[in-house]
Amino acid sequence: MSPQTQSPQSNLTDRQPLLSVRDLVKTFGAVRAVDGVSLDLFEEEVVGVIGDNGAGKSTFLSLLAGFHRPDSGRFFHRGEPVAITSPRTSRNRLRIEMIYQNLELAPDLTVWENLFLGQELRRFGGFNDRSSMSERAAEVLERLNTKIKPNDTVGELSGGEKQAVAIGRALLFERDIVIMDEPTAAISVQKVDDVLDLIRRLKSVGKTVILVSHRLEDELAVSDRIVVFWHGRIRTILQNDGLEVNDLIHQMF
Repeated sequence: MSPQTQSPQSNLTDRQPLLSVRDLVKTFGAVRAVDGVSLDLFEEEVVGVIGDNGAGKSTFLSLLAGFHRPDSGRFFHRGEPVAITSPRTSRNRLRIEMIYQNLELAPDLTVWENLFLGQELRRFGGFNDRSSMSERAAEVLERLNTKIKPNDTVGELSGGEKQAVAIGRALLFERDIVIMDEPTAAISVQKVDDVLDLIRRLKSVGKTVILVSHRLEDELAVSDRIVVFWHGRIRTILQNDGLEVNDLIHQMF
């Protein structure tokens, strides 16, 4: 049975969700890290996720990414029931990309090598098709409107530019949902706007972005809705219309 499109949490009742979760539960021993969470995610939106440490947001996202399996609950992709059993299922079937704070990039490799790392293109004879990978990397970087070049070494890039490389990988393999874990935490204040612009660009090309950040001003700058986690549950979902930082702090605590 498919979930109802109308949801008290979405306020987007005229659209079918890209991904719905219903009544997710995940426990670790006596700790109920995720406790009956339901949420709809739609195409072309940025969903902020906030909450105090231990509120359950990280565990919830790990369920979406397939790194943990729920004890109970259901997933629906475009209205059809699905199971997220592994990171491979999440990434390849549901097209969910998780971009971690440490970015998981290889600093000694070039940009194009990082973009295709583990998913290299091959040509006849089994050799890497370096030319095709470099060309496709250049196309993705152009879509992101960045000055980064395919042959640049990742270790020489700024924090914001490294975020662009990680986002480029999601675009390259046509992920529909991009989860970003604290993308502005380890970069200079001057580069924060560059990362926020990248998030807006992802939305503009139809992607769904889930943004986890302790920088509440960043959440307010780009999010359409903001989900507040509290003790493993969703405490409230706020439409980002005239909200201020103090409004978010009040809901979190």
